[in-house]
Amino acid sequence: MEQQRISHLLEKHLAGTLDDAERQELEALIQQPDTAAWEDAISLQLSQQDDPGEAIDQQAARAAVARIVSLDKRRMTATYVRPWWHWAAAAVLLFCLAGTYFWYQYQPGLQPDKVEMTTFAPGTTKAMLTLADGSKVALDSTGNQLIDQGGTAVRQQGGQLLYEADRNNKTVSYNTLTTPSGGQFKVVLPDGSRVWLNAASSIRYPTAFTGTERRVELTGEGYLEVAKNEHQPFRVIVNDQTEIEVLGTQFNINSYTDEPVVRTTLVEGRVRVLQGKASAILQPGQQAIIQNGITVDKHANVDGAVAWKNGQFNFDGATLDEFMRQLARWYDIKVVYKGKVPDKSFQGKLGRDLDLYEILAALNDFGIQYKLEGKTLIIE
Repeated sequence: MEQQRISHLLEKHLAGTLDDAERQELEALIQQPDTAAWEDAISLQLSQQDDPGEAIDQQAARAAVARIVSLDKRRMTATYVRPWWHWAAAAVLLFCLAGTYFWYQYQPGLQPDKVEMTTFAPGTTKAMLTLADGSKVALDSTGNQLIDQGGTAVRQQGGQLLYEADRNNKTVSYNTLTTPSGGQFKVVLPDGSRVWLNAASSIRYPTAFTGTERRVELTGEGYLEVAKNEHQPFRVIVNDQTEIEVLGTQFNINSYTDEPVVRTTLVEGRVRVLQGKASAILQPGQQAIIQNGITVDKHANVDGAVAWKNGQFNFDGATLDEFMRQLARWYDIKVVYKGKVPDKSFQGKLGRDLDLYEILAALNDFGIQYKLEGKTLIIE
Protein backbone atom coordinates (compact mmCIF):
# COMPACT_ATOMS: atom_id res chain seq x y z
CA MET A 1 0.00 0.00 0.00
CA GLU A 2 2.86 2.40 0.76
CA GLN A 3 4.33 1.83 -2.70
CA GLN A 4 0.97 2.61 -4.30
CA ARG A 5 0.58 5.75 -2.20
CA ILE A 6 4.04 7.02 -3.13
CA SER A 7 3.34 6.34 -6.79
CA HIS A 8 -0.01 8.12 -6.55
CA LEU A 9 1.57 11.21 -4.95
CA LEU A 10 4.32 11.29 -7.54
CA GLU A 11 1.75 11.18 -10.34
CA LYS A 12 -0.16 14.06 -8.76
CA HIS A 13 3.08 15.99 -8.38
CA LEU A 14 3.76 15.51 -12.10
CA ALA A 15 0.30 16.86 -12.88
CA GLY A 16 0.75 19.79 -10.52
CA THR A 17 -2.34 18.85 -8.51
CA LEU A 18 -0.86 18.16 -5.07
CA ASP A 19 -2.64 20.03 -2.30
CA ASP A 20 -0.79 21.25 0.79
CA ALA A 21 -1.62 18.15 2.84
CA GLU A 22 -0.45 15.80 0.08
CA ARG A 23 2.75 17.78 -0.41
CA GLN A 24 3.51 17.47 3.30
CA GLU A 25 2.75 13.76 3.11
CA LEU A 26 5.14 13.29 0.19
CA GLU A 27 7.84 15.26 1.99
CA ALA A 28 7.36 13.05 5.06
CA LEU A 29 7.68 9.91 2.93
CA ILE A 30 10.88 11.24 1.41
CA GLN A 31 12.40 11.55 4.89
CA GLN A 32 11.59 7.95 5.92
CA PRO A 33 14.35 5.33 6.07
CA ASP A 34 15.13 3.38 2.89
CA THR A 35 12.32 1.02 2.06
CA ALA A 36 11.47 -1.32 -0.77
CA ALA A 37 8.32 0.76 -1.27
CA TRP A 38 10.31 3.66 -2.65
CA GLU A 39 12.23 1.48 -5.07
CA ASP A 40 9.00 -0.18 -6.21
CA ALA A 41 7.30 3.22 -6.69
CA ILE A 42 10.18 4.58 -8.75
CA SER A 43 10.34 1.34 -10.74
CA LEU A 44 6.65 1.75 -11.55
CA GLN A 45 7.22 5.26 -12.83
CA LEU A 46 10.29 4.16 -14.81
CA SER A 47 8.35 1.36 -16.45
CA GLN A 48 6.11 3.97 -18.08
CA GLN A 49 9.03 5.65 -19.85
CA ASP A 50 10.36 4.79 -23.30
CA ASP A 51 13.87 4.00 -22.11
CA PRO A 52 13.84 3.31 -18.36
CA GLY A 53 17.37 1.95 -18.10
CA GLU A 54 18.41 -0.99 -15.98
CA ALA A 55 19.64 0.30 -12.65
CA ILE A 56 17.79 2.24 -9.97
CA ASP A 57 19.37 4.02 -7.05
CA GLN A 58 16.26 4.83 -5.05
CA GLN A 59 18.20 6.86 -2.49
CA ALA A 60 19.64 9.17 -5.16
CA ALA A 61 16.31 9.39 -6.94
CA ARG A 62 14.56 10.19 -3.69
CA ALA A 63 17.02 13.01 -3.01
CA ALA A 64 16.32 14.47 -6.42
CA VAL A 65 12.56 14.19 -5.90
CA ALA A 66 12.94 16.05 -2.60
CA ARG A 67 14.79 18.86 -4.33
CA ILE A 68 12.08 19.26 -6.97
CA VAL A 69 9.21 18.98 -4.49
CA SER A 70 10.68 21.94 -2.62
CA LEU A 71 11.23 24.10 -5.71
CA ASP A 72 8.11 26.19 -5.32
CA LYS A 73 9.18 27.09 -1.79
CA ARG A 74 12.32 28.71 -3.13
CA ARG A 75 12.84 32.04 -4.79
CA MET A 76 11.75 31.20 -8.33
CA THR A 77 9.03 32.31 -10.74
CA ALA A 78 8.51 31.02 -14.24
CA THR A 79 6.14 32.07 -17.02
CA TYR A 80 7.13 29.92 -19.92
CA VAL A 81 5.03 29.66 -23.03
CA ARG A 82 4.01 26.27 -21.68
CA PRO A 83 2.38 26.15 -18.23
CA TRP A 84 4.39 25.53 -15.06
CA TRP A 85 3.33 21.92 -14.57
CA HIS A 86 4.97 20.97 -17.87
CA TRP A 87 8.21 22.36 -16.49
CA ALA A 88 7.84 20.47 -13.21
CA ALA A 89 6.94 17.27 -15.03
CA ALA A 90 9.95 17.56 -17.30
CA ALA A 91 12.19 18.22 -14.33
CA VAL A 92 10.98 15.20 -12.40
CA LEU A 93 10.99 12.87 -15.39
CA LEU A 94 14.41 14.01 -16.50
CA PHE A 95 16.49 13.56 -13.38
CA CYS A 96 14.29 12.42 -10.54
CA LEU A 97 12.13 9.47 -11.49
CA ALA A 98 14.76 8.24 -13.90
CA GLY A 99 16.85 7.36 -10.87
CA THR A 100 20.42 6.62 -11.83
CA TYR A 101 19.72 5.92 -15.50
CA PHE A 102 20.99 9.41 -16.31
CA TRP A 103 24.22 8.77 -14.40
CA TYR A 104 24.80 5.33 -15.88
CA GLN A 105 24.31 6.66 -19.38
CA TYR A 106 27.02 9.31 -19.02
CA GLN A 107 29.23 7.72 -16.38
CA PRO A 108 29.60 4.07 -17.43
CA GLY A 109 31.16 1.67 -15.01
CA LEU A 110 29.70 3.11 -11.83
CA GLN A 111 27.93 0.67 -9.53
CA PRO A 112 24.58 1.52 -7.89
CA ASP A 113 26.06 1.82 -4.41
CA LYS A 114 28.69 4.28 -5.68
CA VAL A 115 26.41 6.69 -7.54
CA GLU A 116 26.21 10.15 -6.02
CA MET A 117 23.95 13.08 -6.93
CA THR A 118 26.36 15.48 -8.61
CA THR A 119 25.31 19.11 -8.25
CA PHE A 120 26.27 22.28 -10.06
CA ALA A 121 25.76 24.95 -7.44
CA PRO A 122 25.03 28.53 -8.49
CA GLY A 123 27.59 31.30 -8.23
CA THR A 124 28.49 32.93 -4.93
CA THR A 125 29.79 36.20 -3.55
CA LYS A 126 33.52 36.13 -4.30
CA ALA A 127 36.16 38.23 -6.02
CA MET A 128 39.86 39.04 -6.15
CA LEU A 129 41.17 42.49 -5.19
CA THR A 130 44.45 43.52 -6.81
CA LEU A 131 46.16 46.29 -4.85
CA ALA A 132 48.40 49.06 -6.16
CA ASP A 133 51.58 47.07 -5.42
CA GLY A 134 50.28 44.05 -7.34
CA SER A 135 49.43 41.97 -4.27
CA LYS A 136 46.10 40.17 -4.28
CA VAL A 137 43.43 39.70 -1.63
CA ALA A 138 40.80 36.96 -1.99
CA LEU A 139 37.31 38.11 -1.01
CA ASP A 140 34.14 36.20 -0.16
CA SER A 141 30.87 36.75 1.68
CA THR A 142 32.34 35.98 5.11
CA GLY A 143 35.34 38.32 5.14
CA ASN A 144 35.73 41.24 7.53
CA GLN A 145 39.03 43.07 7.22
CA LEU A 146 40.70 46.47 6.90
CA ILE A 147 43.20 47.18 4.12
CA ASP A 148 45.33 50.33 4.12
CA GLN A 149 45.90 51.91 0.73
CA GLY A 150 47.98 54.99 1.50
CA GLY A 151 45.48 57.46 2.91
CA THR A 152 42.43 55.42 1.95
CA ALA A 153 40.91 52.86 4.28
CA VAL A 154 39.43 49.85 2.48
CA ARG A 155 36.99 47.86 4.55
CA GLN A 156 35.61 44.51 3.55
CA GLN A 157 32.22 43.95 5.12
CA GLY A 158 31.00 40.58 3.91
CA GLY A 159 30.12 40.80 0.24
CA GLN A 160 31.18 44.39 -0.31
CA LEU A 161 34.23 46.63 -0.25
CA LEU A 162 33.92 50.14 1.17
CA TYR A 163 36.52 52.83 0.34
CA GLU A 164 36.88 55.74 2.76
CA ALA A 165 39.34 58.29 1.38
CA ASP A 166 40.94 61.04 3.44
CA ARG A 167 39.87 64.30 1.75
CA ASN A 168 43.34 65.71 2.26
CA ASN A 169 44.92 62.72 0.56
CA LYS A 170 46.41 63.67 -2.82
CA THR A 171 48.15 60.36 -3.43
CA VAL A 172 46.30 58.31 -6.02
CA SER A 173 46.84 54.59 -6.58
CA TYR A 174 44.71 52.12 -8.47
CA ASN A 175 42.92 48.96 -7.38
CA THR A 176 41.22 46.35 -9.54
CA LEU A 177 38.28 44.22 -8.40
CA THR A 178 37.78 41.06 -10.46
CA THR A 179 35.05 38.44 -10.23
CA PRO A 180 35.55 34.93 -11.63
CA SER A 181 32.95 32.90 -13.47
CA GLY A 182 30.44 31.97 -10.79
CA GLY A 183 31.16 35.05 -8.67
CA GLN A 184 29.76 38.51 -8.00
CA PHE A 185 30.71 41.38 -5.68
CA LYS A 186 29.88 44.95 -4.68
CA VAL A 187 32.18 47.91 -4.14
CA VAL A 188 31.49 51.38 -2.74
CA LEU A 189 33.98 53.76 -4.38
CA PRO A 190 35.68 56.68 -2.59
CA ASP A 191 33.00 59.16 -3.79
CA GLY A 192 30.14 56.98 -2.50
CA SER A 193 29.23 55.55 -5.91
CA ARG A 194 28.19 51.91 -5.73
CA VAL A 195 29.09 49.23 -8.26
CA TRP A 196 27.76 45.68 -8.49
CA LEU A 197 29.95 43.36 -10.57
CA ASN A 198 28.45 40.35 -12.30
CA ALA A 199 30.38 37.14 -12.95
CA ALA A 200 33.57 37.22 -15.04
CA SER A 201 33.90 41.01 -14.78
CA SER A 202 36.35 43.61 -13.50
CA ILE A 203 36.55 47.27 -12.56
CA ARG A 204 39.70 49.36 -12.17
CA TYR A 205 39.44 52.55 -10.13
CA PRO A 206 41.52 55.03 -8.09
CA THR A 207 41.64 54.84 -4.33
CA ALA A 208 40.78 58.55 -4.24
CA PHE A 209 39.11 60.76 -6.85
CA THR A 210 41.18 63.89 -7.44
CA GLY A 211 41.25 66.30 -10.33
CA THR A 212 38.38 67.36 -12.57
CA GLU A 213 36.77 63.99 -13.23
CA ARG A 214 36.11 60.54 -11.79
CA ARG A 215 37.25 57.80 -14.19
CA VAL A 216 36.92 54.01 -13.90
CA GLU A 217 37.46 51.14 -16.35
CA LEU A 218 34.99 48.27 -16.69
CA THR A 219 34.96 44.90 -18.46
CA GLY A 220 32.18 42.32 -18.37
CA GLU A 221 29.00 43.50 -16.68
CA GLY A 222 28.32 45.97 -13.91
CA TYR A 223 25.45 47.95 -12.42
CA LEU A 224 26.39 51.44 -11.24
CA GLU A 225 24.72 53.92 -8.92
CA VAL A 226 26.79 57.07 -9.36
CA ALA A 227 26.96 59.71 -6.65
CA LYS A 228 26.08 63.17 -7.98
CA ASN A 229 28.88 65.70 -8.34
CA GLU A 230 28.37 68.27 -11.09
CA HIS A 231 31.90 69.57 -10.65
CA GLN A 232 33.49 66.17 -11.16
CA PRO A 233 31.83 64.18 -13.99
CA PHE A 234 31.94 60.38 -13.73
CA ARG A 235 33.27 58.50 -16.76
CA VAL A 236 33.28 54.76 -17.42
CA ILE A 237 35.69 53.40 -20.02
CA VAL A 238 34.29 50.11 -21.37
CA ASN A 239 36.61 47.58 -23.01
CA ASP A 240 39.00 50.44 -23.89
CA GLN A 241 36.60 51.44 -26.69
CA THR A 242 33.41 52.99 -25.33
CA GLU A 243 32.98 55.86 -22.90
CA ILE A 244 29.94 56.60 -20.75
CA GLU A 245 29.68 60.04 -19.19
CA VAL A 246 27.35 60.68 -16.26
CA LEU A 247 26.65 63.20 -13.52
CA GLY A 248 24.46 61.11 -11.21
CA THR A 249 22.49 58.12 -12.36
CA GLN A 250 21.80 54.38 -12.24
CA PHE A 251 22.61 52.20 -15.23
CA ASN A 252 23.78 48.77 -16.35
CA ILE A 253 26.64 47.97 -18.71
CA ASN A 254 26.92 44.59 -20.43
CA SER A 255 30.21 44.39 -22.31
CA TYR A 256 31.21 40.73 -22.25
CA THR A 257 33.54 39.87 -25.11
CA ASP A 258 31.45 36.81 -26.02
CA GLU A 259 28.36 38.99 -26.56
CA PRO A 260 27.84 40.40 -30.08
CA VAL A 261 27.23 43.98 -28.85
CA VAL A 262 27.82 46.22 -25.84
CA ARG A 263 24.62 47.35 -24.13
CA THR A 264 24.18 50.29 -21.77
CA THR A 265 20.75 50.40 -20.13
CA LEU A 266 19.64 53.50 -18.25
CA VAL A 267 17.47 53.07 -15.16
CA GLU A 268 17.55 56.59 -13.75
CA GLY A 269 19.13 59.93 -14.64
CA ARG A 270 20.91 60.75 -17.88
CA VAL A 271 24.04 59.46 -19.60
CA ARG A 272 25.96 60.16 -22.76
CA VAL A 273 27.43 57.19 -24.63
CA LEU A 274 30.41 57.79 -26.92
CA GLN A 275 32.28 55.56 -29.34
CA GLY A 276 34.68 57.21 -31.71
CA LYS A 277 32.81 60.08 -33.35
CA ALA A 278 29.39 58.60 -32.54
CA SER A 279 27.44 59.62 -29.45
CA ALA A 280 23.95 59.30 -27.98
CA ILE A 281 22.17 60.63 -24.91
CA LEU A 282 19.96 58.14 -23.08
CA GLN A 283 16.77 58.79 -21.14
CA PRO A 284 15.47 56.39 -18.44
CA GLY A 285 14.14 53.17 -19.97
CA GLN A 286 16.41 53.41 -23.02
CA GLN A 287 19.33 51.23 -24.06
CA ALA A 288 22.34 52.02 -26.22
CA ILE A 289 23.42 49.14 -28.45
CA ILE A 290 27.03 49.63 -29.48
CA GLN A 291 28.41 47.80 -32.51
CA ASN A 292 30.20 49.79 -35.19
CA GLY A 293 28.17 52.78 -34.09
CA ILE A 294 25.41 53.43 -31.58
CA THR A 295 21.73 52.49 -31.87
CA VAL A 296 19.22 53.52 -29.22
CA ASP A 297 16.35 51.23 -28.17
CA LYS A 298 13.77 53.58 -26.71
CA HIS A 299 11.68 50.80 -25.21
CA ALA A 300 14.33 48.58 -23.63
CA ASN A 301 13.68 45.60 -21.36
CA VAL A 302 15.16 47.29 -18.29
CA ASP A 303 14.02 44.55 -15.91
CA GLY A 304 15.79 41.99 -18.03
CA ALA A 305 19.00 44.00 -18.16
CA VAL A 306 19.29 44.39 -14.38
CA ALA A 307 17.71 41.08 -13.30
CA TRP A 308 21.11 39.57 -12.41
CA LYS A 309 21.66 42.28 -9.76
CA ASN A 310 18.31 41.33 -8.20
CA GLY A 311 19.17 37.62 -8.03
CA GLN A 312 17.31 36.49 -11.14
CA PHE A 313 17.70 35.28 -14.67
CA ASN A 314 15.24 37.18 -16.86
CA PHE A 315 15.22 35.63 -20.30
CA ASP A 316 12.11 37.21 -21.82
CA GLY A 317 12.66 36.93 -25.55
CA ALA A 318 16.17 35.46 -25.11
CA THR A 319 17.45 32.98 -27.65
CA LEU A 320 18.91 29.66 -26.54
CA ASP A 321 22.43 30.93 -27.24
CA GLU A 322 21.86 34.07 -25.14
CA PHE A 323 20.43 31.97 -22.32
CA MET A 324 23.37 29.56 -22.41
CA ARG A 325 25.94 32.36 -22.21
CA GLN A 326 24.34 33.56 -18.97
CA LEU A 327 24.39 30.05 -17.52
CA ALA A 328 28.01 29.46 -18.56
CA ARG A 329 29.20 32.53 -16.67
CA TRP A 330 27.16 31.94 -13.53
CA TYR A 331 27.73 28.19 -13.17
CA ASP A 332 31.31 28.24 -14.50
CA ILE A 333 30.67 25.73 -17.26
CA LYS A 334 31.48 25.49 -20.95
CA VAL A 335 28.67 25.20 -23.51
CA VAL A 336 29.21 23.57 -26.90
CA TYR A 337 26.77 22.77 -29.67
CA LYS A 338 26.66 19.70 -31.86
CA GLY A 339 25.70 21.21 -35.18
CA LYS A 340 23.48 24.26 -35.59
CA VAL A 341 22.27 26.16 -32.53
CA PRO A 342 18.57 25.26 -32.02
CA ASP A 343 16.25 28.13 -32.96
CA LYS A 344 14.42 28.50 -29.64
CA SER A 345 13.34 31.50 -27.56
CA PHE A 346 12.23 31.68 -23.95
CA GLN A 347 9.97 33.67 -21.67
CA GLY A 348 10.21 33.86 -17.90
CA LYS A 349 12.33 34.35 -14.82
CA LEU A 350 14.33 31.99 -12.63
CA GLY A 351 16.24 32.50 -9.39
CA ARG A 352 20.01 32.56 -9.69
CA ASP A 353 20.17 30.49 -6.49
CA LEU A 354 19.03 27.29 -8.23
CA ASP A 355 21.16 24.26 -8.95
CA LEU A 356 22.07 24.03 -12.64
CA TYR A 357 20.07 20.83 -13.10
CA GLU A 358 16.94 22.55 -11.86
CA ILE A 359 17.28 25.08 -14.66
CA LEU A 360 18.37 22.70 -17.41
CA ALA A 361 15.35 20.51 -16.81
CA ALA A 362 13.26 23.07 -18.68
CA LEU A 363 15.23 22.44 -21.89
CA ASN A 364 13.86 18.94 -22.27
CA ASP A 365 10.31 20.28 -22.37
CA PHE A 366 11.29 22.47 -25.31
CA GLY A 367 12.61 19.53 -27.28
CA ILE A 368 16.27 20.37 -26.63
CA GLN A 369 18.55 17.42 -25.96
CA TYR A 370 21.66 17.87 -23.86
CA LYS A 371 24.15 16.06 -21.70
CA LEU A 372 26.83 17.08 -19.22
CA GLU A 373 30.36 15.73 -19.50
CA GLY A 374 32.33 17.07 -16.55
CA LYS A 375 31.87 20.84 -16.70
CA THR A 376 30.95 20.86 -20.39
CA LEU A 377 27.29 21.17 -21.36
CA ILE A 378 26.69 19.66 -24.80
CA ILE A 379 23.56 20.79 -26.68
CA GLU A 380 22.74 18.09 -29.22
